[in-house]
Amino acid sequence: MDFKRSTIVLIVSFLFLDIFLLYSYFSMQGNTISSQNTNINVLEQMRSDDISFSGLSSNVESVPLVQTNRASLGEKVSQLTNQTYSFENNILSSTLETPIELDFTKDITNDTFTRVTEFLTSGAILNGEQYGLFTYNPSTRKIIYAQRANKVPILDGTSQIVFSVNANGQVTSYEQTFAGDAQVLGDSRRLTTSQSAVENLYLSGRIPPKSTILKTRLVYYRSLSLDDMYVYSPAWYVEIQQADGQIVVRRVDALRGGILSGDSLEVQGVKSS
Repeated sequence: MDFKRSTIVLIVSFLFLDIFLLYSYFSMQGNTISSQNTNINVLEQMRSDDISFSGLSSNVESVPLVQTNRASLGEKVSQLTNQTYSFENNILSSTLETPIELDFTKDITNDTFTRVTEFLTSGAILNGEQYGLFTYNPSTRKIIYAQRANKVPILDGTSQIVFSVNANGQVTSYEQTFAGDAQVLGDSRRLTTSQSAVENLYLSGRIPPKSTILKTRLVYYRSLSLDDMYVYSPAWYVEIQQADGQIVVRRVDALRGGILSGDSLEVQGVKSS
């Protein structure tokens, strides 16, 4: 009799366990579907607000933090030639004696700025080989080159070269900041996706209706300042053209997904808020 009772208890126990496992499985499936529907609904809602976008990715990337040692361009400015320059508040401002002629009569591509890139890497600009073309803002006529760290551009105003173009299509001057030589700090870390970054901005009211997402890029920003070094963390850089034609820049922390505040990107010729 005890044997039969034990058998019944085991059968009932296994039955409840099976029910629990089935419930857990279907709950998990339901959460997955709900999560997918949420993502789809956000993108659909953006389209219903006439927000144009392309190239958003749900792929997960991994990059490390980077560090730079404190460095000053002021120690090397005497090496500059054929330029009139000044150095103040860690910003090098220079006017070229011979402007660089550019052709804006055709569609603007990276090739449009070939002469600027050649000038940059010729030794005429301090540490110029560490910078790469990032973007051009036609409304302010600014060409932005950013220092690359671990092949990722630093885009927070602390290490970039901003060339000014006059009404005749000539590069006449530039402003430069430099973070120092970069080194990888620790192992790579999993990032949020570019799609989730844009969705966060939209859900936070940072992308108005009838806007166009012009560019979404992985960049670094300075997250920590120490006595002898800086630490840079990854972020998603999102360039948005509003309905009135104004271009604004948003950045989203690529590790935690939070929207970064207090951006200071005016030196790039792109308004940030």
